[in-house]
Amino acid sequence: MKFLALLILHLGVLISASKLRTQSNVGIVVVGDPSFQRRFDAQIRSLRCYANRHGYEMHLLTASEYAECKRFKDFFFRKHCTVSKFLETQAPSFTAAVFDGDVVVAAPMRGLDKWINHGADIQLYNRCLFHEIMAGNYMVRNTPFARDFLMRWAKYYDQRPSGFSSADNGAIQLVVMETIQVEGYNTCYSMYRNLTDKVTNLNSYWDYVHCTKEAIGPARAWTLPKGRLTMWPRLEFYVADGVFLNRWASSEIGPIMHHGVKDPQDVVSFYYKDLDQCEINETSVLRSAKELGETALHLAQSYPEYFPAG
Repeated sequence: MKFLALLILHLGVLISASKLRTQSNVGIVVVGDPSFQRRFDAQIRSLRCYANRHGYEMHLLTASEYAECKRFKDFFFRKHCTVSKFLETQAPSFTAAVFDGDVVVAAPMRGLDKWINHGADIQLYNRCLFHEIMAGNYMVRNTPFARDFLMRWAKYYDQRPSGFSSADNGAIQLVVMETIQVEGYNTCYSMYRNLTDKVTNLNSYWDYVHCTKEAIGPARAWTLPKGRLTMWPRLEFYVADGVFLNRWASSEIGPIMHHGVKDPQDVVSFYYKDLDQCEINETSVLRSAKELGETALHLAQSYPEYFPAG
């Protein structure tokens, strides 16, 4: 019995050590120049609190680290090149959770295990009330497949049309089509290259997005010859636009982070009771699974175009 107890204890230590090693191969990655990092300091601090709490690494990149990426004059394309080159410096098992600067942690007690263990090389998600794929927040594993995906995305900088194309957010639709090799790429690419209207007239841009959406189809996981890509449905990734959930989160279900929090005062007055001590404002932010679920259901029922039944 004593031997059995010692064996169980030993196994427990090994499992705990293995879990810590896994966590140490996960990094929170934010890319932004120094002025950007100052502007979103409170949001980034919430991500640092989260990383410390769950044993993740924290990486702040400026997008000026790699000479190969400097030719991309548009920051957003340079960001993905930077992440691709950064991954080359990490261990093969490394996983990066990449964030926009306007993301705040709303449910810090929950880790990213569900998505880390999902195992796809690239994980993206559909924006809440638009047909676009979200460009700013994603998870990538350090694999040739993921690094190539990010670099091909960055190189769409060279193919930008003369009109409004939403920078990397317009390009990501084509990168996904290219990667999963669905029919209709040439048609959608032609629409992309012929975007000439300015931001004051988005009709042609949304027509292009609809073209890609029809070709890609519903969110799902693709297993491809060289890797795996997953597109998460709305509200099923670890980050979502918090405004559509009343800025609420849950310690049980739903998104962990809220995107689109531009004002640092919202972080320190609504989301956090004491950001220096990493204390979330439970009264303002946290709700039961039932209450958050009802809020999400009401949102879905109000927008059937984005949340089709079934």
